[in-house]
Amino acid sequence: MFGILQRYVMGEVLRAFALALLTVTSIIVLFMVMIEASNMGLSPSEIVHLLPYMVPGSLLYTIPVSLLFAVTVVYGRLASDNEIVAVKTAGLSTMFVLRPAIILGTILSIILLYLSYSPIPIANHKAKMIVLADMEDTFYKVLKKDRQLDRPDWPFLIMVRDVEGRTMLDATFKHRTSSGGRGTPRSFDTIVQAKKARVHFDMTKLQARVYLDDAEVSNPSKDVSLINNTILPFDIPPERRALKLKRIQEQTTPEMIEEQADYLVKMAKERKRWAMSASLGIGMGMLDRVQWEKVQISFSDYGTWKMQWNALETEKHQRIAMSCGTFFFVLLGAPVGIIFARRDFLSAFITCFVPIIILYYPLIILGGNMGKDEILPPVVALWLGNTVLGVLSGLVLPSVMKH
Repeated sequence: MFGILQRYVMGEVLRAFALALLTVTSIIVLFMVMIEASNMGLSPSEIVHLLPYMVPGSLLYTIPVSLLFAVTVVYGRLASDNEIVAVKTAGLSTMFVLRPAIILGTILSIILLYLSYSPIPIANHKAKMIVLADMEDTFYKVLKKDRQLDRPDWPFLIMVRDVEGRTMLDATFKHRTSSGGRGTPRSFDTIVQAKKARVHFDMTKLQARVYLDDAEVSNPSKDVSLINNTILPFDIPPERRALKLKRIQEQTTPEMIEEQADYLVKMAKERKRWAMSASLGIGMGMLDRVQWEKVQISFSDYGTWKMQWNALETEKHQRIAMSCGTFFFVLLGAPVGIIFARRDFLSAFITCFVPIIILYYPLIILGGNMGKDEILPPVVALWLGNTVLGVLSGLVLPSVMKH
């Protein structure tokens, strides 16, 4: 399939790509793990278990950038050593030399398509499960690190002097009142102080049960009361109930397709059912029997289901577009490397990388938002970045083919 020259070029590109991929992936994965370890207080053993699952999710970003670096360096060196000129003198076109990189870019795009189809989402989910393997462990790690848990979505502000194992020492629980309106800070109506306290999360009842020892409760409208060996239950906020559920980035493509099918069934039946029920009541002149609240809820649910369906559809096309982006990185990087042959290789890489940072990734983000908001079809919105790279490649390739 390949001649000696093409095998030589392919080998050079592969060596440069492997080195760049190892370096870039290591830096990004270590940086991501350090952030998780800092935020969640992970132990060394948890970090070791987490590392392998962080690598697949980074490949969608590190493989294209590493290949871009490899082709700009290799083809820049080939051009600076006049090897491109020698190829043309032998009666061959520049495309003969570019072909190995284009084939490699195509192969890597196919590999990324496969990885984003299932392995990457599975790895993302397993990484989250390691971080949140035990909700109580996570709770105590955060509390031991910050000495307080102050989240507006939790009914209690919790402050402690220290944490020993799973026991809070000199713990203070301040119960939040209902908000007085948007932008209005919430006050506290009850304060509980305990020498020792423990929390158990009951995910079956969606409750957090606080065990208090040697505690006192104060309330502005009541006297201080002493309590001991008391259980203080409170509901886990709805936003936190989904911790063990899969985010879109953790769902495999078949899972997303299955979920989309469920949304389509709901959208087709539920709103129509309540609309017909309301029409029957109105037609019979029994307006008092029309369940307007349920009709309103069904229409609201329809909007939610439609939004979720759009998010899933956008995610599917985003995975495809980003995987295929590797091919377009090669189309742009290799010609630019040849054009910048007389300059340093770093200039060629930066010349390619800057428009990618300024245009490609912002367009991916913008396309994702436009797809979710139904401004553009996801298949169009998510390919804006690749289209821009294709246009830029079309501008530089002719100049390379002529010289």
